[in-house]
Amino acid sequence: MSTVISRLERISLFAHLKTDKTALEKIAALIKTRSYPPKSFIIHEGEQGNTMYILNRGAVRVEKKTLSKDKFTVVNLKDDMNVFFGEMALMDDDVRSASVYAVTAVECYEIRKTDFERLCEANPKIGYYVVREIAKSLAGRLRKTTADSATLITALIHADDTMGTF
Repeated sequence: MSTVISRLERISLFAHLKTDKTALEKIAALIKTRSYPPKSFIIHEGEQGNTMYILNRGAVRVEKKTLSKDKFTVVNLKDDMNVFFGEMALMDDDVRSASVYAVTAVECYEIRKTDFERLCEANPKIGYYVVREIAKSLAGRLRKTTADSATLITALIHADDTMGTF
């Protein structure tokens, strides 16, 4: 369990709890360790999800599909980045918004939504801090998406203006 707690202390979702050993022990008690071979999918875009993952060992690629079903890489993640993915599954019952593919042999720590909800009900303070960090993460992604959309729209408008000059 000390290895799990050591990893949790480095994950931004648990930043406010990293000095609270009791809270980290309660979170660690929820975790199941899962291994994935290289070239396997951990998460499939479009499938129902009820689990978030903390990357403990290895490297993964986050992929999305375009409207024409072409795949593109959103980001490559490695264990030394102290990252997590699939956290939206703790918040809602929607489908996965991206796929996560094991580039190397991967070991993840898994937290299931039902276990997380039980922890939050029994320990609202822990739940509050974790959900707050998830909200911050999502807000950052939303800001980036908004900025990217504005850039794309500007480029399209500019491209349309230059196309009319022939």
